[in-house]
Amino acid sequence: MTQKLPPQARRLRTIIVTVPIMAATAYVLYERLVLGKPQRTLPRKAPQPLSTTNELLPESSHAGSERWSKGE
Repeated sequence: MTQKLPPQARRLRTIIVTVPIMAATAYVLYERLVLGKPQRTLPRKAPQPLSTTNELLPESSHAGSERWSKGE
């Protein structure tokens, strides 16, 4: 098991992890607010119409469906 870090080492680790994240965030905000760069967005697909269960099955599996619909 790893040893528990002393308080000074934990502070240093926090700084090493946090500073790059803050710098990247500040840079992106600077580009958007000062330089006018548009916000990045994820491409979205048009919503698909709802389908029935039979449309999702391959055509070969429809062969025996008539038998079950007659109540046999």
